[in-house]
Amino acid sequence: MCLVAVAFGNSLFAAAVDESRLPPPATVTVDFNRDIKPILDESCLRCHGPEKPKGGFRVDTRELALKGGDNGVAIIPGESAQSPFIHYVAHLVEDMEMPPVGKGDQLTTAQVALLRAWIDQGVVWEVSPSTNQVAFTMAPTLGWTTVKGDEHKFRELNWQKEGFNGGAEFFEFYHQPAPHSKFLLNGHALVDDYKIALTMDKTGFGFVHTGWDQYRKYYDVYGGYNTILTPAAPPPLPGDLHLDIGSAWIDFGLTLPKWPRLVLGYEYDYTRGNKSMTSWGAYPFNPNDPSIIPERNIAPTSKNIDEGAHLIKFDFDAAIHGVAIEDRFRGQFYQLNTHYTNLAARGPVAQNASQKTSYFQGANSIRLEKKFYNWLLGSAGYLYSQLNADGNFTNTATYAGAPYTGTLPQYTLERESHVFNVNSLVEPFGGLTFSAGVQSEWTRETGFGNGDLHRLPFTYAAPPLYLVTTPTALNSDHDENSISELFAVRYNQIPFTLLFAEGRLQQQKIGQSDSDIQSTDAYLDNIDFTGNRTDLRAGFTTSPWRTVSFTAHYRWYDNDSQYRNNQPPQPPGTYPGFIRSLDIQTDEVEAKLVLRPIHWFKTTLSYQYLTTDSRTDVNPASGGPVNTDSPGGSILAGESDSQTYSIALTFTPRPRFFLDMAFAYQPSSTTTAVNGAPAIVPYQGDIYSVTASGTYVLNAATDLFGSYTFSTADFAQNNYAAGQPVGIQYEQHAVQIGLARRLGKNVSAQLRYGFYKYDEPSSGGADNYIAQSVFGVISLKLP
Repeated sequence: MCLVAVAFGNSLFAAAVDESRLPPPATVTVDFNRDIKPILDESCLRCHGPEKPKGGFRVDTRELALKGGDNGVAIIPGESAQSPFIHYVAHLVEDMEMPPVGKGDQLTTAQVALLRAWIDQGVVWEVSPSTNQVAFTMAPTLGWTTVKGDEHKFRELNWQKEGFNGGAEFFEFYHQPAPHSKFLLNGHALVDDYKIALTMDKTGFGFVHTGWDQYRKYYDVYGGYNTILTPAAPPPLPGDLHLDIGSAWIDFGLTLPKWPRLVLGYEYDYTRGNKSMTSWGAYPFNPNDPSIIPERNIAPTSKNIDEGAHLIKFDFDAAIHGVAIEDRFRGQFYQLNTHYTNLAARGPVAQNASQKTSYFQGANSIRLEKKFYNWLLGSAGYLYSQLNADGNFTNTATYAGAPYTGTLPQYTLERESHVFNVNSLVEPFGGLTFSAGVQSEWTRETGFGNGDLHRLPFTYAAPPLYLVTTPTALNSDHDENSISELFAVRYNQIPFTLLFAEGRLQQQKIGQSDSDIQSTDAYLDNIDFTGNRTDLRAGFTTSPWRTVSFTAHYRWYDNDSQYRNNQPPQPPGTYPGFIRSLDIQTDEVEAKLVLRPIHWFKTTLSYQYLTTDSRTDVNPASGGPVNTDSPGGSILAGESDSQTYSIALTFTPRPRFFLDMAFAYQPSSTTTAVNGAPAIVPYQGDIYSVTASGTYVLNAATDLFGSYTFSTADFAQNNYAAGQPVGIQYEQHAVQIGLARRLGKNVSAQLRYGFYKYDEPSSGGADNYIAQSVFGVISLKLP
């Protein structure tokens, strides 16, 4: 709840508030941690915590809560009916309803009754932590995993390597030298998975937050191998494909009372290693073996990545004369180096490409917000962003042992953006809220590079003639202007029901030109277009009984783009620039029913239907001088349909037993305008998934727990005559069971066993595996 201003004086509100409208205090003996702290944490601390206390009022300690804010005392122990705090949360004071409209959900009658009982019973708080408090927790773990089958597929799906794993599953050191100061060091350290975070906070002064983490993401070493295409599996990529992804950060914050909140920070993010590519290489055709179908792109390829970004940030938050001010600055220094080798990027041509990119991007945004009246909230913002980038590119194509090296030793890119927005939230009468906003964006981007590249027909013509490099100058210009309008309506005066509708409209105009000027040929294209987007959603939520709630919505999305069609494609007769218009429409229906007929059973039923149609109007186009690909005209370019059925169940029939289960089924289909071609068939199939987890308290010292996950999909495609093996059929199981034992007040232990099975018929079993793991964990807490 945002108490923007508090208590002008008890006598003033005593005369202005009708206390008969207050719910009576709860009759229970209030427990602060159980009854009150969750309310304060969820609804109050965001605006009245130690960092940004609006109105000078804080509810993070008893002393500060009783002290009140800039305008006086808000909580009077023993007198909840006279406490302005209660008047605000019960929405009895006009222009002082808390939370304010649009800032959070109004407290329920039961919550207000608990707050009244809490105040009447003396505003009992949790016991203040003792000074010089020290605590240390450590959870060392040790385990082993065996894999029979494709070890690399196991790594990719389970984010861990076979063999030994262990270290510290969790560690934490906590020190509180004074009631408002704390020191916290925590994290974990496992094989290829590390995190350490340090927090130093002093309430009312500032903080330092710093840390480092890194984890490893694995990739399989096979590509789109399929036994129908060739009886022998293509050779896997050598080595161990993985990326190490990490981040290091430090933030300094100043949170002095009645001062702006200031945060200065630095962050370094990086990604290093080798990952598999979605662009496969060709598996060679063997003319001496008639059982092998001619060459297909099924052999795996990979890319080496070395990526790093230095980020500097500055945050400023203040409130001046009722205006909330937020300013955010971000400056990023980025560098990327990539390298990949594709043995059949262009038929029998091997490709070896490397790229280096670096840039600096600075962005600053400022946002102002003010509540003008109880029924009117307004905000406005501005964002400025500028990017300056440069890099180089080398591509060596090899045919019949001869290299043809194209290179851009230097290319540059500059981009500048300005974004303005204005928003408002209006409550014309009780229960109806209306919000609206408008945003304008202007972006200008230019790029230039020159060097020696392969001739333009390299993309489709046969080698070696067009592999020869030629002097080249590249240029691109991009101008974008757009205006977006947003609106939302909510109405909650129908008993037990909330109605809502929202939408976003966008009008966009883009002027773009691209050129590839070569000494032997040239490519020119002006891709100017205008677009109109409409995104509308409407629905309702109702809960006529405590045991039933139902939510449903319908969404309609339309993206209509019109392209210039008064120029011929360049070079003549080829692919680029032949689309005259593109219209994408999406319909979505979603519903969710929650039932809780008895206190120990809850179920959630969900359904989603999603369909998207893409329609184009095109000029005649061809992929080369003699090959016509499209006769032109209006076509249904693609259609995608999917449905999702799901059910979730929660059982707690006994206090010592808990079971959570979920099931989902998703049929989907994607078709194109040329589904009759041997290489392109409808991409359709079904996905099933099941998850279950449970815990049984065997006795005061022992818990039994387990979990099971299952998923299966059948997207096997009958396009083997001419297409790539894009379909997949698989079945995956994962079971974990374990025992937790409390060995003493500060010592506990866990023993976990895992079983994993993966079966992929579409790969002829090459990716199959069965894995088992055993891990033990001991948790120690001192003192």
